[in-house]
Amino acid sequence: MKIKHSIFLPLLSLIIGGCSNTRFLTDDQVLYNGKEKVEYVTSQPKRDVNSVKTHVGSITHQKVNNSLFERRILPPIGLWTHNYWNIEEATKFKKWLYKSLSAPPVLISDVNPDLRAQKIQNDLFDLGYFQSRVWATVDTSKRNPKKARIKYTVELPPPFHYNQIQLDTLSGPIDTIINLEYFSRQVKPGDQYNLEKLKSARNGLTTQIQDQGYFYFNSDIIQLNADTTIGDHQINLTLGRDRELPSELLSTYEIGRLFVHMYRSSDTGYVRIDTIQYEDLTVFSAGNFLKMDVLDKAVFFHSGDLYSYKAHQSTLTRLNSLGIFRYVKITFEHPESDSVSPILNVRIDLDMSDNISVTLEADMVMKSTGYIGPDLGAGISHGNIFKGAENMLLSLNGGFEWQWGPATQAQLGAHSYNYGITYSITYPRFILPGQKEKINQILNQRTTMNFELNMLNRPAYYTMFSAMTNLEYKWKQRQEIQHAVSPIYINSVNLLATTAAFDSVVDENIYIRKSFEEQFIFGMKYVFEYDNTFKTRPHNLFFQAGISTSGNLIDLFERVGKDESERPFSFLNNIYSQYIKLTTDFRYYINRHNKTLAMRVYAGIGLPYSNSQVLPYVEQFFSGGAYSIRGFTARTLGPGSYYEQDNSYIDQSGDVKLEANLEYRFVITRIMNGAFFVETGNIWLINEDEARPGSKFDFNTFYDQLAIGSGVGLRFDFNFFVLRTDLGFPLRTPYVTDDSNWLIGQGILKNTLFYIAVGYPF
Repeated sequence: MKIKHSIFLPLLSLIIGGCSNTRFLTDDQVLYNGKEKVEYVTSQPKRDVNSVKTHVGSITHQKVNNSLFERRILPPIGLWTHNYWNIEEATKFKKWLYKSLSAPPVLISDVNPDLRAQKIQNDLFDLGYFQSRVWATVDTSKRNPKKARIKYTVELPPPFHYNQIQLDTLSGPIDTIINLEYFSRQVKPGDQYNLEKLKSARNGLTTQIQDQGYFYFNSDIIQLNADTTIGDHQINLTLGRDRELPSELLSTYEIGRLFVHMYRSSDTGYVRIDTIQYEDLTVFSAGNFLKMDVLDKAVFFHSGDLYSYKAHQSTLTRLNSLGIFRYVKITFEHPESDSVSPILNVRIDLDMSDNISVTLEADMVMKSTGYIGPDLGAGISHGNIFKGAENMLLSLNGGFEWQWGPATQAQLGAHSYNYGITYSITYPRFILPGQKEKINQILNQRTTMNFELNMLNRPAYYTMFSAMTNLEYKWKQRQEIQHAVSPIYINSVNLLATTAAFDSVVDENIYIRKSFEEQFIFGMKYVFEYDNTFKTRPHNLFFQAGISTSGNLIDLFERVGKDESERPFSFLNNIYSQYIKLTTDFRYYINRHNKTLAMRVYAGIGLPYSNSQVLPYVEQFFSGGAYSIRGFTARTLGPGSYYEQDNSYIDQSGDVKLEANLEYRFVITRIMNGAFFVETGNIWLINEDEARPGSKFDFNTFYDQLAIGSGVGLRFDFNFFVLRTDLGFPLRTPYVTDDSNWLIGQGILKNTLFYIAVGYPF
């Protein structure tokens, strides 16, 4: 209680006494109280002003003490703590609390409005507004001269555009490869002047020239001369180079000898160095670390070739992607015997990483379905097990969970447990028969073989065993785009034992029963992914689309000599699933300073046919929960408008899923972020289920069967992981209650759901 009083009573007395924080400021200090709306003085169309507003806003942004949404509307707890709390003799807890709560005053001198105005003016010049003017005005408060706001004024003239883009008249050998056509694909007549685009186009052109052997050529050699005297805010741009250049800058260079040095930096004392000659490579190795053919395929240089910037970067990328080196360095040197010849020797230094790693994990998992329990895992991996940069992983996992909230009458059991084993091996190349040399040009390629065995025991329901194996190829030629193909995917799920209570549940509905029976999957998958979120930009995009099929190859053989009336056919004493499944996930992020608007649209459909009437349970769609529509409990929504208060089904699942999410995220403190969200969606069945009326998807009615939820949340960002808490409120149900789908005024708060999760929902 003493700690409690020492913390809160001084704060309470400050609030009641109305003490001012500005009395702690010196004579020349003024508290920053926010900024006024930026004023734009221009004759330009509104769209031109909008094009620079975001940029101006990011430069003029400065968080105010006790602010929310950039306005001083919160109690100044941070300033009170900083000014009034004496921690000279405080305990460790009080010092930690002081550090967490206190915030020094944000002063006008900290904001430095004149410097920001100059920064805006310089940036506008780089965007083509050559005659812009920007200034800042400090507006001191009449009630308290120690507080002030800042007003920025931007005088925006018409921007300059390119009129002509032409080449200089030089005629040396290198001038013939300065490609105006390539440059003009990025910078075209009619475009607005943009310094960053000019630099990007010049760098790209430099890379093209370096690819043709000009090792010492650099972007500074290319000159861009802009003539702005032609009037009407037009520019004539001339592309050329310096007229007087050293000969080495204008010469091409060949690759001489290639030396590779492999070692462990942790090695101490005498280490024997072996010398190996393999193809063009001379390898100096402090141990038998790596197969020579793997190393040779990772090096894109060959003796006698012209130097190539692309080969240089491809070699760096391939060597790093092997995942077994702590350090990779490539240097180029002239031969000692002839330092002026147009020949470059290549030296590659490779510092080996530790191969073996052990992981132990322990988590307490709290699910939105009302279950809680520990999850344990242990694994061992070897990053170079066969000395070909193969990564082997062996892991064991297990967990136990029990009901922590009130159970419904339909729930047959209050606990379950699971355990399993996973083995996978990943090769840093494609394992294919008759590989072509062209395949080696794909820089980031992987072949993975997975094997999983899992046991799930829900004592009141069933004991389920699953065995999965697949062969997967992954590759990406660009950082943003990835492809994944599984030509072989096998997943066999079997109910080893069931209880009478469970049997009575599924026997009431043939649809549910078949989804558990027909779970032998033999097919293939393909997933395309575009993701540029590895770097925060004003606009980020994530797109994923996948297709998977099952049963087609088996069905070609099983149907021979059989009548269609005998379906479903079996393979290895299991009814095999036959379906095609399509999924797509689109996410779009609008990022501004300390805030983000995140949007997601998800759609999926599974079509069972021929040997199947329903999708297998493990391939069906579910809705609701911490990573879906947070106003509804996981796996309780749908299908369609179907609803039964005392529902006896295990989970609600479907063949079709549509979902849209909108979330506004904003920064509150250094580690705490806030969010508001609204979400809508549902699941449906492809075929009619008489036991669940209203569950079939219909284009004429599906929009009236959408659930809508909203809520608020806090995210605690600890850098290495994000802890998320959300409150979800249901706003609209897919079914009608009390003559309406809407819950507004009908007890939204009493249906509030609380979630604790790791990571963002999308």
